[in-house]
Amino acid sequence: MMVEGDLGRHLAVIVVAAARDPLTTSVARQAADSEVEAVRCDDVYTAVAELALSRGRCVLVVGRLGELARERCRFFAIAARNNARCCALAGAGAAAERSVILAAIRAGVSVVGTVDEIKGVFDAWLAGGGCDSSDAVVHLDEEYRATDAELNALLGHEGDE
Repeated sequence: MMVEGDLGRHLAVIVVAAARDPLTTSVARQAADSEVEAVRCDDVYTAVAELALSRGRCVLVVGRLGELARERCRFFAIAARNNARCCALAGAGAAAERSVILAAIRAGVSVVGTVDEIKGVFDAWLAGGGCDSSDAVVHLDEEYRATDAELNALLGHEGDE
């Protein structure tokens, strides 16, 4: 199901959430304010199909981490192959998803804790022109260790699993 938008636009946001989810409402509003097409998908499988239809466009995919990380986080690799950026909302109960959060971060996904934080990711995506180059997501081992250490501290864990 598509949210109204001009199919000829260069930028698109794919929102993976239910129609009445506050995530959908917030992202659709941000997209409309920026004159970016917004497409809503009920699940990650529909989002894969929408990515295929969006070839040649700059795409930001936004959704709840649990949905985007289905099938052992395969969607993140699919999005990367299509030069799409991803933003995943971890939200409450994220401690139970520690390994999924780490996998998402390592895949270059922007992981946020609240719907309000998505605006910063969206604004940064727009400021960068929306498109990622093939080498845009490069992480050094030191950055991973810092991320792991920070995540462990936030979640109250003493070390890596």
